[in-house]
Amino acid sequence: MKLIITIITLFLLSVNLQAQVQTDQYQYKIDLLNIENDKVSVSFTPPKNKLKSATFVMPKLVPGYYDAMNFGQHISELKAFDKTGKEIGVAKQDVNTWKIADLEHTVKISYQVEDGWEYLVQNTGGAKSPTSMFKKDSVSIINYNALVGYFQELPKTGYTVTIKKNPDFYASSALPFDHKNDTTDVATAVDYRRLVDAPVMYCKPDTTWLKVGDTKVLVSFYSAAPEKYSKVLADKISSILENQRAYLGGKLPVKDYAFLIYHESIPHNGLMGDGLEHSNSTVCLYGSKNLDRLPQALMRVASHEFFHVLTPLNVHSEEIQEFNFLNPVLSQHFWLYEGMTEYATLHMPVKQHMINLDEFVKSINEKIDGMKKFDDTLSMTLMSKQAIERQDQYMNIYQKGALIGLCLDIRLRELSNGKSGTQDLILALAKKYGPERAFKDDTLFDTITKMTHPEIREFFSKYVEKGNPLPLKESLQKAGLDYDETTATVTIAKSPSKKQVAFRKMWID
Repeated sequence: MKLIITIITLFLLSVNLQAQVQTDQYQYKIDLLNIENDKVSVSFTPPKNKLKSATFVMPKLVPGYYDAMNFGQHISELKAFDKTGKEIGVAKQDVNTWKIADLEHTVKISYQVEDGWEYLVQNTGGAKSPTSMFKKDSVSIINYNALVGYFQELPKTGYTVTIKKNPDFYASSALPFDHKNDTTDVATAVDYRRLVDAPVMYCKPDTTWLKVGDTKVLVSFYSAAPEKYSKVLADKISSILENQRAYLGGKLPVKDYAFLIYHESIPHNGLMGDGLEHSNSTVCLYGSKNLDRLPQALMRVASHEFFHVLTPLNVHSEEIQEFNFLNPVLSQHFWLYEGMTEYATLHMPVKQHMINLDEFVKSINEKIDGMKKFDDTLSMTLMSKQAIERQDQYMNIYQKGALIGLCLDIRLRELSNGKSGTQDLILALAKKYGPERAFKDDTLFDTITKMTHPEIREFFSKYVEKGNPLPLKESLQKAGLDYDETTATVTIAKSPSKKQVAFRKMWID
């Protein structure tokens, strides 16, 4: 009897595998209906190929998160099959790669993916937004970089992903879904980079749609708390985006955008938060005792992450455009991608009269205070290139990087008699490049200099490349703000000159 059952099982497996018709795309299946022990079953049919062997890759790193995540560590039971159901040899090479012995005749590869959530909470002090989470019957956050891989030999191939899901769950994502039936969704992407760029959250829907200018914005929220909350958060986000639209000249540079917001109750009164930007979406993770602190906390994160629609979406180097997920070569311009984005997050509220001058000065002081914790002599371009190795210094991108933006903004306005600053520069760069055109990493400073003023090349050389202390006192004085170098504190000048007041007006009014 056991032999008969085995034969039947093998026969059914063979029939199923023969049904797997190979195309020019990766055809993935992700099963969210049968989650066991926080593990999800994943399988795929490789694209048509003539490869005798090939290397399957899970990412070491993902764009926007500059720390090695090694997503292969969560993969287990990886097996390959031919059309008869016979296993094909698989050899694990390291944490993120597997060698498939005969890819040409492989029609199915299957494996298990473990929820990386608990691992990160236990080992890093907080969940990280590039990971995936599987909570059966409640919520799943799918970052494809944690579930889906690619072959080194077939890197620029399209994807079709079929997801089996709870019939009550809704897929919130910037990537369009074809809803085949109540339990089946299908998503497509032209390549791996674009697939990874569009996470999805599955849960019972608590969603609100916004229209900001010509842009449609989805706010999707999950919490175990019983009340619906997306409308409360959407009202806050709407205010931010309307002001960002005005700050960016009246038009947002994307047609569609999605905020995927997850909240988890924690026993203490603190607030844990993390977020990761994508071209057309943001994943925001929060832990708090209750929901009352969430809207205000989201304001700053939403503003920063949404500003990434300019950089790196529309302004980025070749290293970002052709990102190597296994052996990444990092750009030297994270000071631009993160630092300038953070500066815009500080500058926009005061420019749009959402906050007053006192509150703006407080924000500047917070950045100066944060900068004290890091090496102020370290080159920002060097640190950017070495971001993985220099995690001890990386967070200075959000401190000194923002202050570089402040000083650059003031210098540009000084040289142009107030006519243009970093707002105008970033918009001009976005117009010059856009989503599909990358700049060469070592030419950006010269390009910006040609677009602005000869003196700007010296600014980049001194304060970004060489790592000299920023000219905060000299810069802020132009706008009637005093900087005490002994206490490293900014205050509003009591009796600013007419020239200082005029300059301040050009800068923040």
